[in-house]
Amino acid sequence: MRPMKIRLPGSFFKRGVTIKLTPKSVAPTDHPVLDENDLKKKTVPALIDAMAEADPFIRSVSADVLGRIRDKTALPALINGLKDHSKYVREKAAIALGHIGDRSSVPALIEALNDESEEVRVTVAGVLGHLRDRLAVPALIASLSDVSAMTRMKAAISLGIIGDPHAVTALYNLMNDDNELVRKYACEALGNIGRHAVPALLLALRDDRVRAHAAQALMKIK
Repeated sequence: MRPMKIRLPGSFFKRGVTIKLTPKSVAPTDHPVLDENDLKKKTVPALIDAMAEADPFIRSVSADVLGRIRDKTALPALINGLKDHSKYVREKAAIALGHIGDRSSVPALIEALNDESEEVRVTVAGVLGHLRDRLAVPALIASLSDVSAMTRMKAAISLGIIGDPHAVTALYNLMNDDNELVRKYACEALGNIGRHAVPALLLALRDDRVRAHAAQALMKIK
């Protein structure tokens, strides 16, 4: 590549010549005005305050971070987040409550099993299993009839984790589900419940659709 030659007029080299440059105007940005008080806030109070921001993105990120910090003082804000207008905030709030692991959030999570969003219902069903509170068993049994196959599957898994024998009949009936994965996880849940589920799994061996899954579940019972 040949070097580029730039020729400047001779007037540029004369003494006394002044070159004026006009700076290009910069468009204003939406960056917030600095508030020293905001910068001095402690971490958790700042995140809790951010849960009331108008921007759902800020609320969802704040809920996510609060869950990772696992500070129980954030419980009221996160429980309130389960009723947020944004389904993404509601989902993040549920996950955060699962991370914190305080069972005082179980009643609010049970109510959230009726959320209009499938994603939220699936997430909440999983969180309730993680918390292992038997208070959630009736609501999770009811979720086995959810219109969403993913919700039914997650509810079955959580019932198996909780291990309450009261769920055996509902899980056995779930083996008639139209979805193969739902039937599979219903068998696994019965296996996790253990000896109380043996009669149900023996009956399931007669069903060709779930025979293999039922056999595997039985083999895990001690």
